[in-house]
Order: sequence, then structure tokens, then C-alpha cells
Amino acid sequence: MSDKALDMAAIIEENPLGSFQRLVMFFCALIIIFDGFDILAIAFAAPNLSEALGIPKSELGYVFSAGLFGMMLGALILGPVGDKFGRRYAVIFSVFVFGLCTLLTGFIDNYNDLVLLRFLTGLGLGGAMPNAMALMTEYVSTRQRNIAIAVIFLGMPIGGITGGLVAAEIIPAYGWPSLFYVGGIMPLLLVPILILFLPESPRFLVEHDNDNDKLLCSIAKKIERRHDIKEDSVFHHHPVEKHFPVKALFMEGRYMDTLLIWAVFFCNLMVAYFLYSWIPTLLVEAGYQLSEATKTVVILNIGGAISPFILAKIIPHWGSKKVLTICFILAGISMMAVGQFGSSLSMVMILSFFAGLFIVGGQVSLNALSSYMYPTHIRSTGVGWALGIGRLGSIVGPLVAGALVAASFGLNVNFIVFGALCFFTALAVFFIKNHEKRTSK
Repeated sequence: MSDKALDMAAIIEENPLGSFQRLVMFFCALIIIFDGFDILAIAFAAPNLSEALGIPKSELGYVFSAGLFGMMLGALILGPVGDKFGRRYAVIFSVFVFGLCTLLTGFIDNYNDLVLLRFLTGLGLGGAMPNAMALMTEYVSTRQRNIAIAVIFLGMPIGGITGGLVAAEIIPAYGWPSLFYVGGIMPLLLVPILILFLPESPRFLVEHDNDNDKLLCSIAKKIERRHDIKEDSVFHHHPVEKHFPVKALFMEGRYMDTLLIWAVFFCNLMVAYFLYSWIPTLLVEAGYQLSEATKTVVILNIGGAISPFILAKIIPHWGSKKVLTICFILAGISMMAVGQFGSSLSMVMILSFFAGLFIVGGQVSLNALSSYMYPTHIRSTGVGWALGIGRLGSIVGPLVAGALVAASFGLNVNFIVFGALCFFTALAVFFIKNHEKRTSK
């Protein structure tokens, strides 16, 4: 190894965020926007779709959970794929899958095809998120990571807000399939752009291949501000000892934190996807118009869009344990209050804003925390498996809500049950170590 070999990690850590990294951030945020749009498309279309296809509302839980089960498998499978073959390939494949399957959903005419396509859509959605997040975090310095993740995950509530606004306009005019046409065509148009312009993670490249200095040189020249990078520059490569990726999540003192982050993701995504999946239907059942119910989801996502930036500023000073513990306690209070004031639309909207602030925003900060917990060679796996285990909760959540709906317990009981889960989440997150002070390679 040449004495003049360059350290890619040092180049990233020592330079401010440049236009090239902002472009990567833009692509990752756009992927998450389309991800958020397509995740929620089924919730926005559900009241009209169930009527058109003759699906009892109590069975919608299986439709919601089919997509979430696919998301779980997508995260569990495509997270490790990203660690082995590269984030770029895994991201592009995931976007193609969820775009195509969302588009095809607009053409179905029976319950079984709907369940199948929501499952396949979920595979792509589940694979896109951990790999896009790993790719973005590996292009920014450690000190910029919280803000970078807040920016790209702003895409999730933007996708939800856009989906709600689009649904309110086009479903009454063109029918429920139109929402899936829009949600499928947009990511499919993005795929060729990603193929041409989305780069691979430089931190991944230095750990997985010793014959890519020209590619690393091209990336480094776009990041380095202080010195010129020569065309024949070589880089320090530091291949890591390879373990079965999931086994590595429990090595080097990560055992307890891995179990705790899985428990936190499970509970919080159970609550989040109860909100995403059932708020429109529950509010329509309670006597509100679909347009009013849809606006409530938009308000929920506005809260989720604002929160990550607030938390990203507070966490470096107070620490994740304190901030997120308080966050989820307030989430539980907000959830229980929604049920108590369900007869007032204005109060439901206000409390939904705070639920989004603490639950959706808290989830983005948990995503950031999980990326700090794991080094580069297992980051996609660590984030992917946390999300994958969390998807078990997101599958269970709509099913539990469906059972409560079938039992006719009413709006109040649903929010009491899921509010209680927020308190358990607060307890679990309290015991996770603060990882922001660690410097990941």
C-alpha cells in the first residue's frame, strides 16, 4: 500500500456537505417520497376500493398487512443484499419492484389479486428504505448524519401528504385505480435516472473491493474541497472480517442494544401503521366525510415532517435516551386523547398532529439511531433487520385494529390500546445506549 494512499472516510468527515452529496440526498429523499406515497395509497383508496370490490371493512386489515408483510421480508432480505452487493443496486431494484406493482394494483378486480400485489409492492418498499438510508449516511460526516436522515425521511410525510391531497382530488373524479396509476408511474420514471446518476457508497467500496480506485477517485474529487485529487490516486482499503451479517448484529457488545432496538421498532411501527392504515376508515365509520378523514392523515404527516428537524437539533445536546423517552411518553398521551375527543373533528386533527410529531418523528430519529449503532459492513443489515422486525409490529397493528373494529369496541378503545404501546416503547428506548458520540467508519 502506497504511503500516499487516501482515506475516503477522512475525506468525507473533513469536508462540508457539497453539491454532489446533496444530489445523492435528493435522490434518496425522492425515493422515500415515492415510498411514502405508495405505502399510504392503499389507506387512502381503501374506503372506495372496499365498496367497489365488495370487500368487508373488517377484512381490510389483511390487505394492509399483506403489504406490510412484504415490507418486512423486503427489509430482511434486501438489507443484507445491499451490504453484500452494494446499496445502489439494491435501491434501484427496490424502486422498480414497488413502482411496477403499485401500477398493476390499479388494474385488479378481485380481493386475492389485491392481497398478492400489495405483498409484492411491500417487498420493494421494504428494500428501498434501509438501503437508501445507508447510502445517504455513508456520504455525510458523522456530525451531519442526524440532519441528513431528517432531510431524506422528510420524504415519508411529504409522500403521505401528497398522497392524501392527490387522493382527495382524483379518486372522486377518476376512481380509486387512478391513485395507483400515479403512484406506480412516478417511481418507474425515476428508475432510469437512478441507473444513470445514482452513485455507489464510497464507504462500501473501500470495504468490499480493492480494484475500484478509479471509481473512488471520481467520487473523492466531487467531495474534496481542500486539495486536488490526482487521477492515479490510490485509497486505503480496509476489508472487514466477514460474518453472517445477522450474527454480526449481536457481536462486539451489540447484543442487548440490538434486541432493544428491535422491540422499539416493533412497537412504534405497530402504532404508526395503525394510524396510517386505519384513520381514514375509522373516521368514516365514525361519521366523518372521506375528505375530512384524508385531511387528518395529512395533518398527521405534517407533524411527522416537522418533528425530525426539531429532534435532530435537541438529541446532540440531551441524548437519544432522554429525548426519545419523553417523545414516546407524549405520543402515548396524544394517542389516548384522540380517542377521548373523537367526536370533535378539530380536536382529532390537532391531536393527530401531535401524534405525528411524536410517533412518526420519533421513528425517523430511531432510524438515525440504528444507523449509528452499526458500522458500514453491517449497516444495511442492521437498519434493515430493525425495520424488518418492526414490520412484524406494523403487520400486527392493522390486524389488531381490524379485530377491534369487528368487535365494535369503538374509536376510543383503539386509541387506548395503541397509546399504551407508546408507553412501553418509551420504557424500552430508555435502556438503549446513546450512540451518537461513536464515530462510524
